[in-house]
Amino acid sequence: MSEQVNLSAAERNSEGKSSNRNLRRSGFIPGVVYGGKEEPKKISIMEKDIVKASEVAGFATQVLRISIEGKEVDVVVKEIQRHPATARVLHADFMRVDPDSKITLVVPIRTLNDENCVGVKASGGQVNHLINDVEISCLASNLPEQLEIDVLELDIGDTVSLSEIKLPEGVEITLLAQDEDRDQAVVSITEAREMIIEEEEVELEGEELEGEEGEEGEEGEEGETKDQDTPSESEESDSSKKGQKE
Repeated sequence: MSEQVNLSAAERNSEGKSSNRNLRRSGFIPGVVYGGKEEPKKISIMEKDIVKASEVAGFATQVLRISIEGKEVDVVVKEIQRHPATARVLHADFMRVDPDSKITLVVPIRTLNDENCVGVKASGGQVNHLINDVEISCLASNLPEQLEIDVLELDIGDTVSLSEIKLPEGVEITLLAQDEDRDQAVVSITEAREMIIEEEEVELEGEELEGEEGEEGEEGEEGETKDQDTPSESEESDSSKKGQKE
């Protein structure tokens, strides 16, 4: 279980791109809290606080507590917008939750015992992660940080589908709740793929040798042509003497 994340925020009245830019320059991040019976509320949070909070395991999949002007509100992260180049946090959206209210959220899927898996340790295979996260629905008080799949006993050829994941009490996968036929594989164990590159290297070496020989042949031909076209020193000397006598 991850540590409880607590954030302090201030209500903000200004909005717009220029206002948000000024807010970021002063070390704060604009955000909004919405949902529940109250109206959406614009807030500002210190950038260093939200950066530190985002480093906590399960930050995006747990109930957080935000203190807004002294009033505590339980929320979950709905979206964190980051700069595409620097990954700096630009904006944060939070949704109010009640411990007894049902929420829908995307949580990660994690596998356990990958290295000790029978298919890996005994058969030299590999674990393939086909789906990394999935949307679930549950009470806010039952929200799991992640769904876990133990692959210890799996051998090559084995797979685990969404319907085979052991879910915490009161948690359901929304995809399966909508239609059981939409079940799909999450993890599979297959033989390790080997890349054969020796033949390509031999072919490349052969091409290099042929190229070198071709270059040497061309240089030899050019040298022979040059010797044939250029008169020798003795011929030039004889011609010069003959011209002087005339």
